[in-house]
Amino acid sequence: MNTYYNRSIQFILFLLLITGSTVSLAQKKTPNYTLKGKITGMKPTDKVTVYLERYIGDDMQQDSALVKNGTFSFRGNVKDPVWSVLSYSLTTKRKYQKDEAVRPSCQLFIEKGVFNVSFPLGNISQAIFSGSPLNTEKVAYESKTAELTLALSDARSAYFNIEDLMSDSTQNKEKLRQQMKTIEKASDSLDQIKITTDSSYIARHPSNYFSLYLLSESFRHGMPFEKTMDLFKQIMAPLKLTAVGKKLTADLKRAQKVSVGMVAPEFSLPDSTGKLVSLSSYKGKYVLVDFWASWCVPCRQENPNVVAAYKKFAVHNFNVLGISSDFDKGSWMTALREDKLSWPNLQDVGSKVGKLFDVTMIPSNFLIDPNGKIIAKNLRGVALERKLAEVLPH
Repeated sequence: MNTYYNRSIQFILFLLLITGSTVSLAQKKTPNYTLKGKITGMKPTDKVTVYLERYIGDDMQQDSALVKNGTFSFRGNVKDPVWSVLSYSLTTKRKYQKDEAVRPSCQLFIEKGVFNVSFPLGNISQAIFSGSPLNTEKVAYESKTAELTLALSDARSAYFNIEDLMSDSTQNKEKLRQQMKTIEKASDSLDQIKITTDSSYIARHPSNYFSLYLLSESFRHGMPFEKTMDLFKQIMAPLKLTAVGKKLTADLKRAQKVSVGMVAPEFSLPDSTGKLVSLSSYKGKYVLVDFWASWCVPCRQENPNVVAAYKKFAVHNFNVLGISSDFDKGSWMTALREDKLSWPNLQDVGSKVGKLFDVTMIPSNFLIDPNGKIIAKNLRGVALERKLAEVLPH
């Protein structure tokens, strides 16, 4: 009797083992992409490890491979093209070996199929792709817009360099502010050229995945909602079902809630004394909801423009409601005094209201009419006074 039961149990365990192995084999996917790499200029003593970082949503997956005889490869599975970073570390006896804390890298897409990448050791930025239509398109577009990209990068670097000098007490602060304004003006012009350039490409290639990716990035870096929505409507339907397409759909739906023509969402926040102030208390008035922070240099540069507009139009039913993302109350209060911000200012710790208005960068502002409807967004410099002169009775 015991022998019968023991044999039965053994047989059941055997079936479970076989079934489990079959399921495991069935679930194991055959790789649908292979990236074959080649590095030229290596010496026999060089030991190179290549890394592939794939960014899927908010997750990053990293693989690595040792280079043998100047070659390496990566294999895996992707549902849609995945934006990735290819980099390497070098162990060598060369005298000019550089600090490898920051690995040389290049950006690429991982897409289905077999494709190749090759580059000389020491200059991965010269990577050449073959067998990958998407990466070929990416490289071609980046080549055409390289001069514009470099100009934007130089402008940002110059701005940040001056920003660093602002903390030096020996510097002429007013002169630095004027220099920053000049750079901001040039940078804004370059941004407009970038938006026009990207828009033109996307409109001409609505069935290209790179167009979808470019549109997503352009929107993230400041392309207006209305322009982005118009271009997204032209993108072919299958692309909208990819991960990037679904994310952009969600981002646009969120942004649409606070687009021009929509009723601004209600909120209440404490002012510097702890008193709650609500947006609805401004019903019947024009109000500029101004998102800023004491640590934000561009915000502080913009504050004098808002002050000037407030002084000029306050008698014509115009108000300003400041929303600060400062955590440190002392810094916030100091900035209020220094910049002479006399209107109500509220502290948005954790940026809850900022998220409600889909604010991804500061300074940002929303001009709201007496009925609570958003009539303009992100009015900076003379654009604010120009819009107020247009809508206010005076």
